[in-house]
Amino acid sequence: MITINKNIQSEILMTTMEEIVPEDSLFRKIDKYIDFTFIYDKVKDLYCDNNGRPSIDPVVLFKIVFIQALDGLKSMRQTCKKIKVDAEYRWFLGIPFGKDTPHFSTFSKNYERRFKDSDIFEEIFVEIVNQAIKYNLVDGTTFYTDSTHKKANANKNKYDDEIVSIIKERRKWLENEINEERIKQGRKPFEYKDEVEEKHIKVSTTDKESGYYHRDNKEKGFMYLDHRTVDDKCNIIVDAYVTKGNVHDSSPFIDRAEYIKHKFGFDIKKYGVDSGYLTLDIKKYFIENNIFGVFGYRRYGTPESRKEKNKYEYVKELDVYYEKETGEVLEYKGLIDKNGYKKYENIDKTKVVRRHIHEEWNEIFR
Repeated sequence: MITINKNIQSEILMTTMEEIVPEDSLFRKIDKYIDFTFIYDKVKDLYCDNNGRPSIDPVVLFKIVFIQALDGLKSMRQTCKKIKVDAEYRWFLGIPFGKDTPHFSTFSKNYERRFKDSDIFEEIFVEIVNQAIKYNLVDGTTFYTDSTHKKANANKNKYDDEIVSIIKERRKWLENEINEERIKQGRKPFEYKDEVEEKHIKVSTTDKESGYYHRDNKEKGFMYLDHRTVDDKCNIIVDAYVTKGNVHDSSPFIDRAEYIKHKFGFDIKKYGVDSGYLTLDIKKYFIENNIFGVFGYRRYGTPESRKEKNKYEYVKELDVYYEKETGEVLEYKGLIDKNGYKKYENIDKTKVVRRHIHEEWNEIFR
């Protein structure tokens, strides 16, 4: 027999918020285990004690940010709209039906006037990570880092072309090692100096803080990069750091690794990263800090160049290469270029192999 629901929109319900919200609600679990009351102490200096109108509860304002992040809502306007009709959200915020929820402009005004130029969001993030550590949800030894591009609210076709002068980044520690090797071989050290490179970049006319992001097989446009580090034990995010979209993944890595080590007292032993982090500086950082690092695999050179180099075997004790098929030896005669590549040749100089001064690092991580 067919059932037809009659109009019950005006029916009075005798129930409580506690009864409406499911027992297995994610927001119940969060409310049970995360103590948000620390926020009051964090923000007290941002409010006036004896003047002005009564404020919205600051914990409510920051819980709204949690709701937006946890449910992937695209805007604060949409989040505040959903809060009005969602029982779970109201329960989490402590606002029963019949009472007004904050308007999206309330959050935006508080952000602009109180929170924008403060470190309050980072302080709250750090405190919640510390609570996770107390619950033994963070091991603090094994981490994974990657970045995700976030689309800026900016039209990719509206930009200014600008020419910027960039001083090329130098590895002074490597330059010193190369010159030490040249002096050891009785050769004149190289004279290194800053090099200025002019680059054409696109600058959004809408959001100048974003950067133009363009990578193979990915969406192009003005973006931000969200660099995140996750602890291995329970996938707790321990660091989130935002840069322009045209910043290389590896650029902030060492600074952020040092940040979490000192901020939380972690004893970092292992790191997993993708091939975008496969730089000499990061390899050096892992080795010097006794960290077992795993990089996504990347091939260098052409199939022909790899095939050519595979003909030879390196003998570390003698610092020579020999040809596997003929046994012919290629010796290092003290020639090293400005980039740190040593030159190995046979007697008549018809066969040449180049080896970086820190090629053994590549072999370790490979």
